Amino acid sequence: MSNTTIFETFTLPSKGLIYDEPISSEVTLRSMTISEEMRRLAPSETPYKIMADIIEDCMQEKPKIKVYDMCLGDYQFLLHKLRVVTYGPEYRMTITCPNCGEVTDSIADLDSLEVLEYDESYDELFNITLPATGKNIRLKYQTPRDLDEIARKTKEMKRKTKLNAEYGLLYTTMYLIKTVDGRVLTPVQLEDFVKKLPMKDVKTIISRAEEITKKVGLDTKIITKCDQCGYEMVSTFRNTGEFFW
Repeated sequence: MSNTTIFETFTLPSKGLIYDEPISSEVTLRSMTISEEMRRLAPSETPYKIMADIIEDCMQEKPKIKVYDMCLGDYQFLLHKLRVVTYGPEYRMTITCPNCGEVTDSIADLDSLEVLEYDESYDELFNITLPATGKNIRLKYQTPRDLDEIARKTKEMKRKTKLNAEYGLLYTTMYLIKTVDGRVLTPVQLEDFVKKLPMKDVKTIISRAEEITKKVGLDTKIITKCDQCGYEMVSTFRNTGEFFW
């Protein structure tokens, strides 16, 4: 291994406690090499799997569960830390002030972002009694694998049916549900159940899932002051190609 390789150790936001089998909360990452960067830049229909595999390859010790099956909070945290280990914590941004229109160039410190850690009290958020049907739902954390599957199935259904319908809403809702009235439904049963849900119930499920996702992981808000008028602008970094490069 080249002596220019950087290693850093981090603690997962979930503390490794949210999984069926607890895992170590300590993760050591090395900086990416050109081979990983080439894989990252290559087109793929499963972008989350590509990045999850790269993160795993850059781990000094593999976790008991695939990064692909970690909650989004842990995955995004590891993605962020991999970028920091590889390129450093400086993140250059160009932002247009909504108050005066001035374009501001700034450098954010990614190491300064707040890490939101798991707390046992969050467990109660996963249980919902739906307001319209009265069904008792147990939610689950979304994973990178879920997001790839939702995208794949949405694309497949649009191709098969040729209907102008947003199948992503259907599959997103399905992949958020763990049990219905204490039962694990088959994929066919679950799809039939979700298709018949009133939108009031669907909105409740998705809103609660968004609340849960925000509880564990990184607070990605970055505050920048406009050079012209002093207005404080709130933006977020995005895990897109330019975030890494």
